[in-house]
Amino acid sequence: MLSATNKKISSVLLVGGTHGNELTGIHLVKQSQKEMLGENYESFSLDYLIANESAIKANQRYIDVDLNRCFKLADLNDSTLTGKESKLAKSINQKFGPKGNSKTDFIIDLHTSTANMQTNIVITRTDLFHLQLASYLKQVLPDVTVTSEAELMEDHHFLESIAPNGVLIEIGPIPQGCIEYACYEKTQSATRACLDFIELFNIDSLPSFTDTLNTQSYYSKIHFPTDDNDDICASVHPSLIGKAYPKLNKGDPIFKRFDGADILYDGEPTILAFINEAAYYDKKIAMCLCNPINFSLISASKNK
Repeated sequence: MLSATNKKISSVLLVGGTHGNELTGIHLVKQSQKEMLGENYESFSLDYLIANESAIKANQRYIDVDLNRCFKLADLNDSTLTGKESKLAKSINQKFGPKGNSKTDFIIDLHTSTANMQTNIVITRTDLFHLQLASYLKQVLPDVTVTSEAELMEDHHFLESIAPNGVLIEIGPIPQGCIEYACYEKTQSATRACLDFIELFNIDSLPSFTDTLNTQSYYSKIHFPTDDNDDICASVHPSLIGKAYPKLNKGDPIFKRFDGADILYDGEPTILAFINEAAYYDKKIAMCLCNPINFSLISASKNK
């Protein structure tokens, strides 16, 4: 998914509660609105959205389907999709989009993870603007890992994709359904750094950047082992629990069966993310696989 941002950003939307049991973003959006955070910036307007009120009240990730998988154009235009989140996605798209001709220039969507994702900056576009944004965040924030999902699909399904520009901020680890100040503070710092970048971009005052942006790109998932009844029969190996983006080589332990036996990894060397993520247990996903991808800001500058 590519973008070509050469014009100024005039309208920004800050979103929390896309997933109802990720409380950090919800509280940060509400507090930012109370503090009138947007008044700190002169070159753009800042709006706020608490996305999935029903899921928040239920303290669940979603009610029918994952809201953050509902924003493909085909799904937004499909009148047969009538579940709670599908209808909500259409409503959000009409209010802040519509996708492809959006009245909102930039969306920041706030998330948390039960896995050790540190400060994860997720980009779904790899034009110069977004590469510079990610580079800036790596410069000004500690423990940032940038993951690119631009390679996964041309028409992305994330909420932030209804605007031509955007970013997803994911902080972890933190349990679902609770708030911890350290996680809140990291999310706040990343949010304000994004807004600072937009202001600097708008007034042509961006700092210099390194020539290359190092990212991780998702390419696959590993599911939990299951028995004949399709029940999970092993846990993520204790050596991987709590690790942030560890490298996994062939022969390394990856699962421990409930009888105590190790299951060894039998694939190509890879980087792991979302290890033992609670939100993915419904699909029996144990972890995601990444490859390092380096983007040239010089090449992106020539192609802008």
